[in-house]
Amino acid sequence: MEEVGSATTTTTAGGAGFEPLEVLEFAVNTKQAAIEWMIAKLQAPADKSGADLCVSAMVMQHNQETVLFIGGSTSRLLLGAEMMDMMKEYKDGNQREFTVEDISNFRGGENPDMFLTMAEKQKIIFRELENIRATDSDEYVPGYEFIKLYQGRTIVKKLLSADLIKNLFPIHDQEFLKKMGADWYKKPVASQPIEKIQHYFGEKIALYFAFLGFYTVALIPPAILGVLYWITSWQNLYREALFAVFNLVWATIFLEAWKRYCAELAFKWGCMDFVSTNSEEPRANYHGRMGKNPVTGKPEPVFPKSQQYMRFYGVTVPVLCLCLTVAFYAMLGYFWLQAKVDKWYLEDKSWLNLFDTFMPTVVYAIVIAILNAIYRKVAVRLNEFENHRLQTSYDNNMILKLIMFEFINCFMSLFYVAFYLQDMRLLKSHLAALLITTQLLGQIQESILPFLFHRRRANRLDKAMSKFDTLQKVEFYNGEVSTDLQKQVSIESTMDVYNGTLDDYLEMFLQFGYVFLFSSVFPLAAVWALLNNFTEIRSDAFKMCRVFQRPFAESASNIGAWQIAFEVVSVMAVMTNCALIGMNPEVQKLLPSDITAVNIVIVFVAIEHLLLAVRVSVAYFIPDVPGWVEIEMAKIAYQSKLALQKEQLARNLQKKRHEDLELNF
Repeated sequence: MEEVGSATTTTTAGGAGFEPLEVLEFAVNTKQAAIEWMIAKLQAPADKSGADLCVSAMVMQHNQETVLFIGGSTSRLLLGAEMMDMMKEYKDGNQREFTVEDISNFRGGENPDMFLTMAEKQKIIFRELENIRATDSDEYVPGYEFIKLYQGRTIVKKLLSADLIKNLFPIHDQEFLKKMGADWYKKPVASQPIEKIQHYFGEKIALYFAFLGFYTVALIPPAILGVLYWITSWQNLYREALFAVFNLVWATIFLEAWKRYCAELAFKWGCMDFVSTNSEEPRANYHGRMGKNPVTGKPEPVFPKSQQYMRFYGVTVPVLCLCLTVAFYAMLGYFWLQAKVDKWYLEDKSWLNLFDTFMPTVVYAIVIAILNAIYRKVAVRLNEFENHRLQTSYDNNMILKLIMFEFINCFMSLFYVAFYLQDMRLLKSHLAALLITTQLLGQIQESILPFLFHRRRANRLDKAMSKFDTLQKVEFYNGEVSTDLQKQVSIESTMDVYNGTLDDYLEMFLQFGYVFLFSSVFPLAAVWALLNNFTEIRSDAFKMCRVFQRPFAESASNIGAWQIAFEVVSVMAVMTNCALIGMNPEVQKLLPSDITAVNIVIVFVAIEHLLLAVRVSVAYFIPDVPGWVEIEMAKIAYQSKLALQKEQLARNLQKKRHEDLELNF
């Protein structure tokens, strides 16, 4: 490979304490001109469309890849925190938007170098990397005339999509990770170190693990009741109805209690929704003609809403309907195959044929997983095509697409059995088979396979690196990077990329549906879900610490659209369970013999509405935000108002003094 630059070490302003925080790894065949152009963009000041960051570049001898170690001076990082409106703890204990001018009044402000956490520093640098956008003079990537650049589009994402940049990830803090892992996945029955998770991975991932732990604890009462139903011989007409009502009320209490706990965490971490979405920074992949933000006045891409609607209704909706049609025919194929196998078993009741009766359900579960994986890629492309301005809008639309397809794909067969075939025995066995098979496949796919692949890649890397005693280094700025850190980065570059909490929430959402939608038919569903989640917490923790590259920290004040999704399923659960109980022949015997089918429907619709009213009442009497959080938020708002009044008064006094001086002269 060509030499990247001279080995002379130079230091930028404030770079004496250079701390590598993130790694940008170019592909082996990336041309020299593109590498130097990217480094210049990283180092250029902000007024010249650069990121004003510190960079140390080197060529890794074992694979000849150019790697950039990226950090930032203390002053640059503090300025970035102010530009991001980052919330930090004030000396009075409240969370306030950080300003460099007022740093002395923030907790830890006396030591600016240690004021920001490692996760916060990485979040700032990642934002600055995404904000490196093409100017009118950037027509194409140097050395690659065929890779066109468009004004206002992010450069780093363009190089990633063109495979010129192979990897971009934050560096793990091995010492902190080891301590956190000892308190997390190495203690099977201990509570999760949520504060440490938030400190290291950011609020978004911490909220997922907090939700997973909260949901797992909430499964204990229905699981205990389900076991009692299973081991006792109590067979009563009201057995299913009582269990269903308990589950419906309990699901509502769980969701409302979670909102309160989530509000407490969000306030404690300083990530409550204080800022208008009009002032939020647009997504890195958001594109359009360059314009100005109407609130902040900053230049940013502008894309007409009308075009976004045309893309959604003209492309996304038809493609989604096509995918759902394919899923529907796959379901019909499953029932056709199941009927065939059952017929074979009735003709010849051998052990082999008995085993074969379970195979269609297992195959269908695998088909569901395959269809979900294919649709996932389609959904990502559609979501990018729609060109959402904000990351929250992008995430919520992605969640909506996945829920619409995967919920129907996973539960369509259950609704078919319950309300078309009306076979409760088949519904119970089919639900159990789908729930258990899906969870086992999820554990294998999410934990075991990634770990085995990681071990294999790490062993190959050790063999490759053992051939070289030293690493060839070509440095640009800020001094040496230790050999240990170089080796650590080489290993981390082989790890899998964590694609966010979307899949994890989706798994919990589908499990929630399996447990509560048909709870009156299969009381043991909560037991299987509890056992799965008990291992899920530790396996997910192990993945985050040992299998995946460190993800970029992201802020979040709640679980977003997932909260609504869970609440919608809890409402649907009232309807499905009332319908299942109403279809029970023993229940129908209690009704007058001359009652018509229409009147039966009216009776159970009335019962369903009564249960929905109970659910609404429970939700109403449990406030979403704890009282002490509301009081603290009111205090912050009042103090901000006083600060603005004080600032305005100071300006008026200064203006009056200036006018008096002019009169005197």
